[in-house]
Amino acid sequence: MATVAGAASPRLRRRRRLPGALWLGIPLVLAGYQAGRALTGDRPTGPPPEPAGLELLTLAAVVAPAEELAWGGQVEPRVGVAATAVLFALKHVAIDGRWRRAPGLALFWLGLGLVRSRSPRLALALHVAANAGGVLLGHASGRDSF
Repeated sequence: MATVAGAASPRLRRRRRLPGALWLGIPLVLAGYQAGRALTGDRPTGPPPEPAGLELLTLAAVVAPAEELAWGGQVEPRVGVAATAVLFALKHVAIDGRWRRAPGLALFWLGLGLVRSRSPRLALALHVAANAGGVLLGHASGRDSF
């Protein structure tokens, strides 16, 4: 993926540095998913499906960086933050069929995109932290956060 990203980079649009991006983006990353789920009445029901260690490794150490490379590095520079947020949310709905998660996922990605416009490294760190936090909270509460 890194090779593809490097090879494609000359064709990508330059990222705009959005004023106030961090002040709006960070709260959206930290609370957007939960706010979107609350808006649609989506509540965690069952216990997390996997052991904590496996889920933490998968969602925080593998999925978050992969999504940052693919969606943040390839899709977003081509179509913009808002369109990528919608596509990111719809991708998750297509995978698991849970449409009520879509607004929260779109808000989460919108926040990441705003942060990424100022600092891709901070966006990655927040994505990893948000996924890890969701896993840990889900296992502590016995209700799947995802």
